[in-house]
Amino acid sequence: MGHVAAPNRAGNRDTGTRERILDATAEIMLEEGYAAATSRRVAEWVGVQRAVVYYYFPTMDDLYLAVLRRGTEMNLDVQRCALASDNPLHELWDMTIDSRGTRLTMEFMALGNHRKAIRAELAAGAERSREAQIAALTFILREHASDDAMPPDVVAVLIASIGRTLSIENRLGITTGHPKTLQLIEEYLRRYESPHPRTTATTS
Repeated sequence: MGHVAAPNRAGNRDTGTRERILDATAEIMLEEGYAAATSRRVAEWVGVQRAVVYYYFPTMDDLYLAVLRRGTEMNLDVQRCALASDNPLHELWDMTIDSRGTRLTMEFMALGNHRKAIRAELAAGAERSREAQIAALTFILREHASDDAMPPDVVAVLIASIGRTLSIENRLGITTGHPKTLQLIEEYLRRYESPHPRTTATTS
């Protein structure tokens, strides 16, 4: 399952009331959980009347679906850039272990337990993300074919499941086994590409 991209607070701009309502809903879900993202709470966060929220989104399900769909499109855009980069496997892995994306995805999964439309939309977005990953991984792994190579769909599932698990456990303060797991992942990725340096030193 793919991530639902969470808006970067530092990068938010006032692009209109509707977008601010979407941003507020996502932030409330991240910080306080989906149950806290009520029309009243969202309106308070944005600084508008509740009627304004309902003007743009007649029901809370409409609002949740709009946040989810926007997040899915943001995630697909970021994923396309990652898979087209010089180091697509490392970029995809970095995306997967993003804690904000994982947290928002988990909130939507919890919300989806009570709302079929949310569950269906979440699954549809995840399938689109997975299909794009498999298409790119098929090409990448084909260039390094070996007898012990894993199928691209298996690699996609493993990256998603391991990355999400590590992210969730980190948030809970669970780190046992993480260093060796990360080392194993890095060794696997290095079979196919060298990662970009995480920091770049500049000299005058």
